Amino acid sequence: MENCNTTPTLAFLLLLPRSDRGIAVAQFALACFEELLETAVVDVASECHRIARLGLDRGVDAEEEELRAWAARDHPGAEEGGGAVGGGGGNKGVVDVFGQVLPAVAADLVDCMNCGRPVAAGRFAPHLEKCMGKKVKELGMVV
Repeated sequence: MENCNTTPTLAFLLLLPRSDRGIAVAQFALACFEELLETAVVDVASECHRIARLGLDRGVDAEEEELRAWAARDHPGAEEGGGAVGGGGGNKGVVDVFGQVLPAVAADLVDCMNCGRPVAAGRFAPHLEKCMGKKVKELGMVV
């Protein structure tokens, strides 16, 4: 409870004589009710603010609206009837949480610690496999 100094606690109520318990129990019940009411009002106000802030449709259930929004983020080309032949797997056209379109391959340059060459971040793992000789060893065993 927020106002513990003025509101009796349950342990305090048990220590009171029977004649004083009635008023203390009423104060305790009123404090509990006020706290529950305040929590409910804050919860409803927060949900209304979130709906207004995100621009969700009030005619549709909030959960359905969020599911539709997440589905649109997961499949951005679904409305246009697009889609790559043979599956996908890439993240081209994917929108991040800030609404920015992500590139197909991360374009940041990273210096390889083995050979010192600058390599695009999205191609660093395949480069490292080749650079460290894993691919060469596998090819040597197969041939």
